[in-house]
Amino acid sequence: MNNEQQFLDRIRKALGRDQAPDAATLFSSRPEGELDALLTRADRDREGRLALLEQLERNAVPLNLHVHEAEDLAEAGLRIAALAREAETEWGGDKHVLMHDDPLLRDLNLPELLADDAIRVDVARFEPGEDELAGKARLRAVAESAYIGVTGADWCAADCAAIALLTGPGHGRAVSLVPSIHVAVLPLERLVADLPEGYALLEGRGELPGSFTFISGPSKTADIEAQLVHGAHGPREMHLFVVTG
Repeated sequence: MNNEQQFLDRIRKALGRDQAPDAATLFSSRPEGELDALLTRADRDREGRLALLEQLERNAVPLNLHVHEAEDLAEAGLRIAALAREAETEWGGDKHVLMHDDPLLRDLNLPELLADDAIRVDVARFEPGEDELAGKARLRAVAESAYIGVTGADWCAADCAAIALLTGPGHGRAVSLVPSIHVAVLPLERLVADLPEGYALLEGRGELPGSFTFISGPSKTADIEAQLVHGAHGPREMHLFVVTG
């Protein structure tokens, strides 16, 4: 038994669990009817989602999260490509963009848009037949060389301007955490009012990912002399493109 398994077994024993929780047991403390009420509330019309977008744009300002509206993925791709051309690398060297392996992001057409700009665009996925450990090491090195990471967003809570990224194959956390600039793409229909709505949608999926991450703006800290600094533990700049069409 490895150290990780021993650690997890101790946690489960302390919690009185025989195995890791799944979607059915993790949310078992909900009052009766609450899930249905939240899912009904989240099923709003386009006008309601546009109102949430206005709220998100207001709440994003103090977090230094740049929210952009794009009519469709083609427009979002053009604007992200322009951002890639204008942004400077933090440590010098060639420009390199890393993307999640997500069908949503393929329609941005970034490799084609940036082909004439000598900006390399990679997709974070294993090669066919690649050993897992070797693949992880390779993807880690690719992430460390990238200055922009492009991800989708599984949902975003308008009241706190927090996006949720669910991990899984092709959706590693390094893409959003390692590059200096994080760009997330969110279809309007994935915008929710608050975290309870987001958790309800997660529960409605019927299965949980290995982990998920909440992100509300770029990395920031005020540990040293109470001076706010961006980029200390992650991206120094963050952009969210909301596709409204």
